[in-house]
Amino acid sequence: MVATGLDWAASLAWLRGDADPADPGDGTRVPADEAGPAGEGRFAAESAFLRNEAEWTAWHRRARAEAEAAGTGLGEWRRHLAETLAELRGLEQAGHLDAPAAAVFRRLVGAHQQRIGLTAAERAQAAWLVSLAVLRAAPRGPFFADGPDALDRRLHEEAKYAPATILDQMPDLVGAGFEGRQPLPVRGTPLPLGGRDADLPGLAEVLLARRSAYGTYAGPLTADDLGRLLYHTAAVTGEKTMDGADAPLRVRPHPSGGNRYPVRLLAYCHDVAGVPRGLHLYDPDAHALLPLDARDLTGELIPAVPATDPRLPATKAGGKIDAAGCPLWLFLVADLTYQRLHYGLRSYRLVLLEGGHVAQNLSLVSTGLGLSSVGLCGFYDDALHAALGLDGVNSAVLYTYLVGRVSTPA
Repeated sequence: MVATGLDWAASLAWLRGDADPADPGDGTRVPADEAGPAGEGRFAAESAFLRNEAEWTAWHRRARAEAEAAGTGLGEWRRHLAETLAELRGLEQAGHLDAPAAAVFRRLVGAHQQRIGLTAAERAQAAWLVSLAVLRAAPRGPFFADGPDALDRRLHEEAKYAPATILDQMPDLVGAGFEGRQPLPVRGTPLPLGGRDADLPGLAEVLLARRSAYGTYAGPLTADDLGRLLYHTAAVTGEKTMDGADAPLRVRPHPSGGNRYPVRLLAYCHDVAGVPRGLHLYDPDAHALLPLDARDLTGELIPAVPATDPRLPATKAGGKIDAAGCPLWLFLVADLTYQRLHYGLRSYRLVLLEGGHVAQNLSLVSTGLGLSSVGLCGFYDDALHAALGLDGVNSAVLYTYLVGRVSTPA
């Protein structure tokens, strides 16, 4: 990781991609049934790390210090890797590689790990252990413990605006770019959606009718159902002008701090007539789906959400959900780096608020369309990120939504 010269966030994305044999880093993915060792390795790493965080964080500090020192075995290994990566980048610039230098470098590291006898699961476990140690400055406290050192208290306190510092804290709204978005490689032709015109009930009616639906989710839905739902939830629907802005601002049916819109929608269409099965990114400007992954993800999604995992009892806060035939899964994904570059410590509040705005739209519009839905914040974050091809560092799921028709309410 040190040899790559990447910053901490890019290093984490690198490590977690290296832990996933389904994602070799060159724009391709293997079928889900060949990716089992990644999940095994991640689970083993989490189990080992969470049992003794202090030991693993201390080990990471010692290993990093040795790697950065001259004359040590790890130091020489780091120097060799850095030189190899530099040579690969030169070959990439000269047009002599069939893939990006980083992807070729990852292949070389993987080949070396295989030669020394590491299995795919062991490789994934090692990469995840390092990534967990990078993120943890100190062992976490009890999950429900309160006090001045509790992370939620510290985040809230440090993100407060104050008159003495407000000029340094306020974002620059003019000329804000799009740096920081996690790239999600599109694999296929965009699929335009219809449904811009929908005969929806009045606001008061859908507000009173909205319910979270548990039970058995079934389809099919249609492409028009999906188009109506996404258009009235999150599409670009107009423009507005603001003093000081370089150009008119494109607006959507929900508010967003600074017109940034850091929350993106991923749609896994399992049984949507007229839409190929697979994972798609919603493009709110074009009102279209951008295909990301054509695999059947149901087998990975169901165990990543406790409420849909048949091996677990119903949660204390809700009912049980049979999602085997759920036609549509929607994921609210926050681009954390993209928003933080603009709003600093305030950004996390803003992405959570925006996630709530989008979720409310999804709930109300699905109700107006006569569909059942439920929003779930309980999920195994990194298992879900792995299934969706997210790094979980720069981009992370805030909320999972199931949409369909519940035939046997719980």
